[in-house]
Amino acid sequence: MPVKSYPWFFLVLIGLFGVGCRSTVESDYPIIYNAWNARYQYNPTTREMLPVVDEQSIGRAWSRDEFGRLNSMYFFSGVNGRDEDLLHTHKVKLDKKRNRQWEVERESRISQVRELIAVRESNQSNEIDPSAIVVEEAAEDEFDVFTPVSNIDSTIPEMDPGPSMEVPSDDGVPELSPFAPLPELP
Repeated sequence: MPVKSYPWFFLVLIGLFGVGCRSTVESDYPIIYNAWNARYQYNPTTREMLPVVDEQSIGRAWSRDEFGRLNSMYFFSGVNGRDEDLLHTHKVKLDKKRNRQWEVERESRISQVRELIAVRESNQSNEIDPSAIVVEEAAEDEFDVFTPVSNIDSTIPEMDPGPSMEVPSDDGVPELSPFAPLPELP
């Protein structure tokens, strides 16, 4: 019995090989592959680029407005009912992303407000911290709250009440200071 199965096995193997490796006709491949061979036609009135193969639109078409902004992007599949408005799909995706981001920021803001309210409520307790009051009173006595704190020495050296406009020179004759007022005009 095993001897008779070899010819049948060999015939089935040749049949599968023949069916699997048969040549395909050009029209057997999917229509969408025609988009690879498309040539674009430009319509200057609508500023639209249309992909055309054998007088049929197949592939991605787009147009721009007078300012150069993309206002239409469409995909023609070559099969009725399979076309897709890519710009609308993109806008819907951006709206979803914007809504998710807005919700995250809104939740973050709500949590910040809740924390702020909790901090304020904890500060409004009935118990008063006496050390905080003493520190505030001592600080008010020392300096004004609105003046900046400085570590510069604030002592002013003693000066003559009437500064002299004359500067001593080497030969003993006093010279006028360059900062002295000008003499009056005649």
